[in-house]
Amino acid sequence: MAYAAVVLLMQSLEQILQSDHSHLLHVSKDQIGSLLDEVNFLKLFLQEDSDEREHDHQLEIQIRDAALKAADFIDSRLYISQARRATACSPEESIGWKQISLIAHRSFPQIVKEIKSIKSEVVQLFEKKSISDRKFIMPSDFTPIAEEDSNKLVGLDDDIVKLLNQLCGFPLHRQVIPIVGMGGIGKTTLAGRIYNDPFTIYHFYVRAWITIPQKNLTSQPYRVRGMFLGLLKCFANVTYDARQMTNEELGEKVYKALKGMRYLVVLDDMWQTRDWDVLKRFLPDDKNGSRVMLTSRLGDIAAYVHPSGSAHHMHFLQAAESWKLLESKLFPKESCPKKLIQIGKRIAVKCEGLPLAIVVVAGILSKMDRTQRSWTKLAESVDRSIVAEDPEHCKKILALSYDYLPNFLKACFLYMGAFPKDYEIPVSRLIWLWIAEGFVLPVRSKCLEDVANDYLEDLVNRNLILVGKRRLNGRIKTCRIHDLLRELCMIEAQNKNFLHVIERYTQAFLVGAVAPRRISLLLADILHLKMRPMPLTRSFMLYDMHKNLPDMFLLKVMDRVDFKLLRVLDIELLQSNHFPIEIVELIHLRYLALAINCELPGSIFKLQNLQTLIIDHIWDGQYLPREIWMMPQLRHIRLKRGCYFPRPHSRGIKEKSQLVLQNLQTLSTLTGPVSCSQEVFACLPALKKLEIFATEGNSQAEQTSEYFSNLACLDQLETLKCSFLYGPRNHRLPSGDLFPANLKKLTLSGSFLPWEDMAKLAVLPKLEVLKLRSFAFEGDVWRAVEGGFFQLKLLLVENSDPPRWDADASHFPNLQQLVLRECHRLTEIPQGIGDITTLQTIEVQDCSFCIIRSAGRIHQQQQMLGNDELGIRIITTSGDNHSGVLFIFFQAES
Repeated sequence: MAYAAVVLLMQSLEQILQSDHSHLLHVSKDQIGSLLDEVNFLKLFLQEDSDEREHDHQLEIQIRDAALKAADFIDSRLYISQARRATACSPEESIGWKQISLIAHRSFPQIVKEIKSIKSEVVQLFEKKSISDRKFIMPSDFTPIAEEDSNKLVGLDDDIVKLLNQLCGFPLHRQVIPIVGMGGIGKTTLAGRIYNDPFTIYHFYVRAWITIPQKNLTSQPYRVRGMFLGLLKCFANVTYDARQMTNEELGEKVYKALKGMRYLVVLDDMWQTRDWDVLKRFLPDDKNGSRVMLTSRLGDIAAYVHPSGSAHHMHFLQAAESWKLLESKLFPKESCPKKLIQIGKRIAVKCEGLPLAIVVVAGILSKMDRTQRSWTKLAESVDRSIVAEDPEHCKKILALSYDYLPNFLKACFLYMGAFPKDYEIPVSRLIWLWIAEGFVLPVRSKCLEDVANDYLEDLVNRNLILVGKRRLNGRIKTCRIHDLLRELCMIEAQNKNFLHVIERYTQAFLVGAVAPRRISLLLADILHLKMRPMPLTRSFMLYDMHKNLPDMFLLKVMDRVDFKLLRVLDIELLQSNHFPIEIVELIHLRYLALAINCELPGSIFKLQNLQTLIIDHIWDGQYLPREIWMMPQLRHIRLKRGCYFPRPHSRGIKEKSQLVLQNLQTLSTLTGPVSCSQEVFACLPALKKLEIFATEGNSQAEQTSEYFSNLACLDQLETLKCSFLYGPRNHRLPSGDLFPANLKKLTLSGSFLPWEDMAKLAVLPKLEVLKLRSFAFEGDVWRAVEGGFFQLKLLLVENSDPPRWDADASHFPNLQQLVLRECHRLTEIPQGIGDITTLQTIEVQDCSFCIIRSAGRIHQQQQMLGNDELGIRIITTSGDNHSGVLFIFFQAES
């Protein structure tokens, strides 16, 4: 992929300039700066919106190859220089070493010449753009009439009734009704069914349908011209004179044709808000019940054209509906044989509710023998079979969403293919990977993580990524991708040599002339997988590995693949008792995730570009080396089972400027009071998320206050989680301003604080989420205090309940969710809680019957007062495995 390659090259050039290593290339800093300008021009060219121009694909390949060649040259020079400095002699000449040595001996002037030549081609392309835009688009590019879709509509009865009511009911002023959903979900099918409904035909005097053209148009005025001609063609024949009119004249002609008429205009597949801006001027509003219905994959389009209302969002089919549609396509006049029903339902479920996938699968099954054996074989690879059966049709429908992405989002989207099928991806991990790869562009006044979150929301709005879970603040917690999109994603990524995903042993990605740039290994057993040296690979990820491997296997893998220029190494599933020392030689590494049952070596500081460090280990309290303070690019440190953080003044660290980790935002999980000293926290000025796990016994109760005493040093801290394994009794929070003023989310567990100390939390001005778990507080009465918790939106109390809780609506004025779990001592939920005007849900899980009854009384009281918005959910778990069984006790009316 050209864009990802250009970004990689820019980062390599910037690294050379910042580290003053231009002498390694035998050129001056001015020459490096000049080349950086040329490359930045190419990046701006690739960033240009895809609807404004069509790339010459061959030119993109040239840009990609030239940028990769240049980046390989620079990074190889840096690697060789570092290796020679470290060993004071020539390192052992492995196959990988020989390969990057050959690359490092290329001519820098020749690389510059090649990039300048490509820039000249780009300039010529821009000069020709104005000429190519003058082509005339005839209305034959449009679909003027929506034909009745032959596909049997399943699961859309409620949608049809709802939309018909919106079309034919009140209000009388012209309304816009957007239908939104991912490609292949049935937007056009539903709109066509509504358009051709007898009641619609009877109700509207004029109906018009146009499908808006996409990639064949390079200029918005010509696209609009085609839309006007398409609309006119629905009313009457388009004459020669009409074809000679300007866009304004055509718009006026449309306006006059619709004036005074009750009309329905369907705009199918809209991608541009500015198209609507032009068109709406010529759609009269005579207060006679006229309607405009449009379909789009973009949530932003719907919000733009109908800002005061909500769009009609298409939903995926349920399992029963999926099977009903599949059965109706395969057996239109008979029932499915009993022997095939179960396997047929299994196939239907694997289509994940997407009608497009179900229809294609039906076509595949119709050509196969109707036997359990043949259907079972298909069930093992439904998504791959769909793409193989009708690649052009699937790509035409689904890939259009991808084609319209700006290039920086294309890279982020293709990266989704690296994760296993049906895997809910933690957003924090995904974002850290995007940043490490260089996909996230800096935006003034925003940190890279916030920009990456915006990227993710954009992809969700385009219906390319599905939301798994959301946090209370609205941000996405987990996400996933539909299997069919994932399959197309992997094909596109491999075709562009962007990412190779290995799911089967038959995939020979490790042989051949093309050096794989990114590799994701999704094999349950890699013990016998043959690997070759991959010195030019930039990312290596291992997921979905279940088999226990020999202790030394990780060391063998690192030795065999001979990585040299790696930026991302995610091998957390490969456990080892030894740290592969080869890792510290990977000087370009930005992201490292691994599982080791040993201490990190001090030589880890050689990874001067490392941004994310994730370590999983089997015992608590790993000691981080003091050299961690010498890694200024670190943004996120996550040690899953606790770590002792060294003091910044540890012996061996000389320069004071190195003692501040200016970029560190995430640090988990700290243990030991020394790790939480003022001395440590003062050197972490950007820390936003902190997790602490205290393991001291009761005899060390006096030390526990040290975990809280220095938190005020962390001015930027927004999320704090403190867990105590042996919490002290009769212990109070220190006095004064204890917590940072910016704190938004606080979780306490096992701290055994008295309820009186809750007053110190109530005064936090920005606290939105408070979670009290496992005896975070203790005592017989919790008396809420006045004048606090002004911003609190979520309160969770889990196994930390007092027998009595005194509170009313004034104590939690903005609370939205109250969650009570495993509360067996509390006798009643305060009745006044129900009077909180912002409260949306009260959730009660595995609590006493007294609390369930109390929740019921609150619901009844609010119903009598006319509050139908409050939902009450009762959840119980049953069985030894604690499998969840949900009971809706009371639910808000929709």
